[in-house]
Amino acid sequence: MTHKNSRASRRVLAFLVSSALPLLAHAGGVKDTLDEALAQQQARSDLPGFCAAIVDADGVLYQNGFGFADVAAKRRYTADTVQPIASVSKTLIGVALMKAVEQGLFTLDTHVNDVLPFKVVHPRFPDRPITLRQLATHTSGIVDRAAVYEKAYERSAAPRTSLKEFLVAYFDQKGRYYDRRNFADSAPGEAFGYSNIGAALAGYAIEAKSGMSYADYTRKFILEPARMASSGWSLDEARNDNATLYEAKGKPYPTYSLVTYPDGGLHTSCADLGRFLAQVIAGRRGGSGLLATASFEAMLAPQFDPARPPKGVDAKHPNSGIFWMFLGDGEIAHYGGDPGVSTFMAFDPKTGLGRILLANIGGEDAMTKALAGQMKNLWTTLQDYGPKLSSTRDRAGTAAGP
Repeated sequence: MTHKNSRASRRVLAFLVSSALPLLAHAGGVKDTLDEALAQQQARSDLPGFCAAIVDADGVLYQNGFGFADVAAKRRYTADTVQPIASVSKTLIGVALMKAVEQGLFTLDTHVNDVLPFKVVHPRFPDRPITLRQLATHTSGIVDRAAVYEKAYERSAAPRTSLKEFLVAYFDQKGRYYDRRNFADSAPGEAFGYSNIGAALAGYAIEAKSGMSYADYTRKFILEPARMASSGWSLDEARNDNATLYEAKGKPYPTYSLVTYPDGGLHTSCADLGRFLAQVIAGRRGGSGLLATASFEAMLAPQFDPARPPKGVDAKHPNSGIFWMFLGDGEIAHYGGDPGVSTFMAFDPKTGLGRILLANIGGEDAMTKALAGQMKNLWTTLQDYGPKLSSTRDRAGTAAGP
């Protein structure tokens, strides 16, 4: 009897596998076609190299690299190539803030002066406290004064100046960088004004309250749980093959690091960042270990009243989550740019599909109209192929599943 059942089981298994093979072949065909489309675009572009990924709540649907991580050495850019991701790093501040809220360290509406070892006071509105939620939605009234923020970029593999030292110098009235121009004319909570230094302050608030450096905190509660083994907060920390970064006309940038590293200093790869984004998508649906479902929902909920948004909010970014942007087309996203760096990450809350594009070129001189158009075309191609890859996975899973 057991022998007959075993043969019957093998026949069922053979049927399921044979039924799935055409669908799996189709999935391979879609990926091959996407490979070809992206390779052709790279060959016609000004990009030294880039990687692309498409993910959903179950993980990576597609990832690959194109062009060169190092042009002179002819080293290929792959899905495991590591590079800085600029302001896409802020999405980790969002997760870290919600983790700290879960741990009871503070709430999003806690005043920063109840957390920090130094005072941050808006000189024009000293009675209006700044909250963590305002930092996370860029409505704190803190301004990136260009002449000072440039000093956050240091020519070294890891910052020589500490995050606390820089922030004290910027916000303490006796600090060497303090100036009334570090704050906007608007009161906290009244207007949107994108601030990297404000974001770094939110990262430091976690550090001040947890007793761990922001780097250690995010490593423990984000990078390790998300299996982002090749990621780190400086060139010294990141592992695997690091990309050379390029400016205009293919000139390599000198090595640099970011003192205000929570706002833009994560070094990671498409493979690692894809794991992170998949967990965010899954977490919103109740299937991720990084945060409780309620925390994901709070992080990705619109923070602005559409009827009374803060001043300065535009149609391209009509709302904000906690360090996540809402785009006009409904996607939840972040993007970033730094010397030698251009990065994009987004997901559609309706379809649950996410996409990532990392390129080792960027900066004001490099970002020509032509290059911007080439990146837009790559981004659109990923958007077009996402549903096709998702469909092949769903069909193959249905045919081959139990």
